[in-house]
Amino acid sequence: MKKNSIASTKAETPALDVAPILALHIEPDGYVGFARYPDPENPPLDKDGNPKTFENLFSIRADKLRSMFPSFAAWLTHDSLFTVNAYHRAAWWNNPTTGLPDVLRKETRLSKLTACYSDIDCGREESDEPGANLDWRQALCAAGALADTGEIPHPSMMAASGRGVYLFWFLRDEKDPAKLPHAWPEKIQLYKKCNEALGERLKKCGLPADAVYDAARVLRVPGSVHRKTGRRVGYIIQAQLDLAGQGFFYTLREMADFLGIPAAISELPAATRTLAKHPKTRRRETINPGTAPRRIKNQQALSARRAEDLITIESWREGFIRRGKKYPDGSTSPGRRRILTMYAGFLLGAKATREETIKALQAMAANMKPPYPSDPPADDPPIETIVQAAYSEKPPKWKRETLCKYLGVTDEVARELELKTIRSEAVAIEEYKARPLHKDVIEKRRKFARQYIQKYGKISSRELANIYKQAGFVGANHETANQDLNANDYRTEKGHRKGGRPRKTYKG
Repeated sequence: MKKNSIASTKAETPALDVAPILALHIEPDGYVGFARYPDPENPPLDKDGNPKTFENLFSIRADKLRSMFPSFAAWLTHDSLFTVNAYHRAAWWNNPTTGLPDVLRKETRLSKLTACYSDIDCGREESDEPGANLDWRQALCAAGALADTGEIPHPSMMAASGRGVYLFWFLRDEKDPAKLPHAWPEKIQLYKKCNEALGERLKKCGLPADAVYDAARVLRVPGSVHRKTGRRVGYIIQAQLDLAGQGFFYTLREMADFLGIPAAISELPAATRTLAKHPKTRRRETINPGTAPRRIKNQQALSARRAEDLITIESWREGFIRRGKKYPDGSTSPGRRRILTMYAGFLLGAKATREETIKALQAMAANMKPPYPSDPPADDPPIETIVQAAYSEKPPKWKRETLCKYLGVTDEVARELELKTIRSEAVAIEEYKARPLHKDVIEKRRKFARQYIQKYGKISSRELANIYKQAGFVGANHETANQDLNANDYRTEKGHRKGGRPRKTYKG
């Protein structure tokens, strides 16, 4: 008789299941990353010769996952993991183990948020922690009972992780329920607060949830084997019995409301968000000599990123408070009006329209404590008056130290929130030094080119430039590709097309 796939200790035959991963990653253009804990008896070595305890494997688009998943089974049978949330792209270098595009597992690279989660660390008979000695069946039943009594929202999906238990709450966008919410920085802050609050509730109710709540989390692949226990990982999607089998779906705001978290989420104008998220990387031709279009664009992008940082801080603060009042971390508020004036200046610098700015300020004002305006007009002038004043003169040039002082942003806070512009010079320099060296980026690109040509044969520089673009290499045009081919010592053969200019092709 075939044993239950969750509790089975047989590990000889792969039984990987892609359906639960696709239940999370419903949008086709999001990327899913995979990793694993290596076999401790035969671990790979890092560049310093030390055994690895964790290794990334590859990234793949969600719409390619079902058809290509069987090809990757050999890497995923034991102690394998996948990313809960979706990423914009795969890495632009290949993984040394698999030869496939690597994983960009950073919160700043996220595209969409798929689900809130909790990881219940049970199945540890030797532990004295309350609930740690429960087996996975008991923990699943206890979590279901907590949902029935209203202690936690009903999980959308539950899993036996080989020893412990996972709980998932599927997320959907507020404006379009058929889509996932964007992983904007301010939404990531609310997402992490929801995960933390879920873990705290489970702990209070006797289920030992791990103190992990980040958005770059990886969890075990369905059907893979937990090497220490010998059990397979099994997932169960929940359905509402009274609604014809409909699943459980939530918006971030609904999750926050259930958990008692103030959901202070403002919305940047779409054009401002684009400027903040996708800065120009290629130089523009100067139409009028003596002008500097790229410099102007960079100034607009700086304002957009400052506006984005401000609403990230707003989400972290759970709304701004009156002037002179203290936040929980001890910093003093500069006042609601000053922050709204600051926000209006950032949006003006990012070339938002007056109507967009009024709407954005109204959203932030509604999240304030108390909502702005709350005092007589002499103290709290209307939003329209603040915007009119901002648009009638040049926006002030804020120093980063002043912004940090007014908003209570310490170096630790800037790192935690991964702020882009409202941070000290020391944090900015620290991030700059952590970036890969330019020569390392070039070497990764040229290594990618060598591997591609060895696998697929001759290629032109323009074709290679297009492949670079698809692989995610930023700013690599056909001239860059031509230099890479020369550096890789590929012979040049000149040929002629009928009625055209000579074209270069390259052979190994």
